[in-house]
Amino acid sequence: MTEGQLNNYVTHSKARVKGDKNCSPAEFASLLDRAKARLGVTGSRSLVADLNGVAVELTTNNAHQADFWARNWWPAKVKTGPDAHIYSVSGVDGIEPSAYYSPKLRSALFVNTEYYGQCKSWALGIAAAILEQSHNTLSIHGATALYKGKGAIIVAPTGTGKTTQAFKLFQHPAGKICGDDWAYVRFPDEIEQKPAAPLIARQPERALYMRSESQKEQGWLREVFDRSMNENVTMRKEDCEHPVGADMCSLTKKKCVFNEGNGWCYYAFGNSRVLVNREDLLGPDKVVDEVPVNLVVLLRRDDHSPPEEKLNPDEAIETLQRGEYMILPGAGPKEKWGTISNEPWYNPYLLELDNGRQARFFKAMFENWKVPCLILNTGVEGIQASHTRIVSALEAA
Repeated sequence: MTEGQLNNYVTHSKARVKGDKNCSPAEFASLLDRAKARLGVTGSRSLVADLNGVAVELTTNNAHQADFWARNWWPAKVKTGPDAHIYSVSGVDGIEPSAYYSPKLRSALFVNTEYYGQCKSWALGIAAAILEQSHNTLSIHGATALYKGKGAIIVAPTGTGKTTQAFKLFQHPAGKICGDDWAYVRFPDEIEQKPAAPLIARQPERALYMRSESQKEQGWLREVFDRSMNENVTMRKEDCEHPVGADMCSLTKKKCVFNEGNGWCYYAFGNSRVLVNREDLLGPDKVVDEVPVNLVVLLRRDDHSPPEEKLNPDEAIETLQRGEYMILPGAGPKEKWGTISNEPWYNPYLLELDNGRQARFFKAMFENWKVPCLILNTGVEGIQASHTRIVSALEAA
């Protein structure tokens, strides 16, 4: 739905809905029959996306999800059937907003939810399962950027500054953006002890599905977001989560943007999103679709860990597999904010998690390819200081 002058759609469910990631084929078929009955009444659109060679088909009666899907992915050139299916159907009676995935069918079903983020992440997760099991490919939930021809993958839980640090590299005169959410890294079938060629991280998405709150720290993004496709951006001051007094903002300590005469605020709601064409940021010359893997950066945010630690391969793998992090505002249910949780491999999108396979991939990356790994604490130093550490590590890589 478009409101005012902003291309902004407000979804019924504004976050991930409850999901069953191991739905039996029989149960899935029963649910899908009910969903398809609804599609027979409303009609539907079907779009097939190419996720690094995996064809994933979306069938939906949600115009919002179809529009975001079409803008987000490269279209697949399917000569046979797709490799996986996603159905997203609204208006199904008797089922609360929910999501289902059947590993045996390689199919997902979203019922009565229009929120695009979960649909996008499950598409990545389905492709990850196929690529990891059949094409020797590691899937990483991380941002990728290029600096002086060297590539960095920044892996971090939500809210610790992954996109911010990728953008700092991107904005450097010698930097380029690849992606802000996901990377596929293909390994050769036969891994040599001392490989001659670097690993390559590839970006599967045409656009960046960003947290719109990033505009708070980077004011120049407002103009870019204003001409992009938005989801759940706050259009009224009374819906803001951060008011102070009559006209101030608790986040910026400045005057509320609504009181400044603006018709919307990009950081009034922690889970609002924007789908941005990468070339719309600083032009097509600042965009690449792949980077060499020269550095892995992990981020955390607390008040006691050192600002930087260099991890050996065993430490890096243990840290990744444990995936310990603090749930920050906007990254989960409000009652969970400030508590410690775990996200194996810092990747909530792996629908068919295999810890052994993940560990083998990362072990080869750190030991055979000698890719350095460091962990930065963005809770004890500023954005620029962490950026300087990343640049220094890339210079030395």
